Amino acid sequence: MAAFPGPGIGGGRGRVGEPGSKWGYWLARGAMAGRDRRSVHLVTRGADEILGTATAPSLKDLPEVPELVAVCVPAAEVGPVVDEALRLGVRGLLGITVGVPDAGALAARITAGGARLIGPSSLGLFDARTSLHIALGDFPAGGLAVISQSGQGGSEIALLARRAGLGISRFVSVGSQLDVTTADLLEDLADHPSTRAVALRAKGFEDGHRIFEAGRLLKRAAKPVLVLAAGASEAGARAARSHTSALTSSMELVDAACRAAGALRVPTAAALVDVAACLMARVPVRGRRVAVLSDSGGQGALAADAAHGRGLTVPHLSPRLAAEVAGLLPATAATDNQVDLAGAGELDLMSYRDVTHVLLQSAGVDSVLMSGYFGRYGVDRAPSPVPHNRPPPSWPSCRTATAAPSSSTP
Repeated sequence: MAAFPGPGIGGGRGRVGEPGSKWGYWLARGAMAGRDRRSVHLVTRGADEILGTATAPSLKDLPEVPELVAVCVPAAEVGPVVDEALRLGVRGLLGITVGVPDAGALAARITAGGARLIGPSSLGLFDARTSLHIALGDFPAGGLAVISQSGQGGSEIALLARRAGLGISRFVSVGSQLDVTTADLLEDLADHPSTRAVALRAKGFEDGHRIFEAGRLLKRAAKPVLVLAAGASEAGARAARSHTSALTSSMELVDAACRAAGALRVPTAAALVDVAACLMARVPVRGRRVAVLSDSGGQGALAADAAHGRGLTVPHLSPRLAAEVAGLLPATAATDNQVDLAGAGELDLMSYRDVTHVLLQSAGVDSVLMSGYFGRYGVDRAPSPVPHNRPPPSWPSCRTATAAPSSSTP
């Protein structure tokens, strides 16, 4: 990523247009937000001024040579714009345009000119640490890096992460990977100080060995990698090939490579964000012993099955712990893992907190998996507030409580 600067000079070459009407406008809006860190220039023949900033008709008319140029012009104009940038000495290029003609020859000229290219067909680039924002969308700063071979797929992960309260450290839509590859970007994240976990939205693994070697590198850097890959079915593989010409791999091979690299493949973007939230929690889970806490026996049973199916254990609670839990719940409650509140949640929402606290203080439990209807009480009881006067307990420092909403598989 050395060719894609932090503080420095940025230039954009595109057709900007009116607010909301063209890609160029949204890219310019994001880039202008980083003016306190770098010079930002807008290049377009369509307007003399954009966002209160004077524009230039071409790159050669700028007062200085940009370090990075974002190219968002009609496909036929990409080659001439890139050639102009190379003649000026530009070293970083971000290609947004889709369907660039003679792309292979263009990539060769970029390499020969000593420059690097992300894209084309990229949805953009964001880095929170350097305030570099040349992408559609808003990215609150945080610890999750998103590297995506699917433009919209990466945007979905970033959106879901924002809704879950997870910020983004870096977002890169790799596009066609004519030059900079997925493996390049993953390797660079090992030394990226803001990144604590990595989301990889993959459509293919043409450079699979390097990708999973990068996964090992990230594991050594204590940055877990979550992989969302297409191609689990013949239809999914066919769709991926038709969209990007990516060479998909069998999921059995992908899973084996993930295990070897210490990465985890997840089935959906929502699952990726859920797992990332757990992995990025300040307190790691230290063992496989799970206590299942639910306000529904049926949902608790499904949660226990899900935990068992993923290699976790759901052990019996010790007689002493079961008795302590029973003292907090109605006589009809189940207290031997799973723990079924048997309606206690309707009487007092704090029963969830109190039982979880007791379970996590126990030496026989490493984590608590909550599953049930509890996420709906606030909605169903609105607008009446739920009263409680008890102070929150002092949570133990060595274990984590996790939650599985009733609307999805625990």
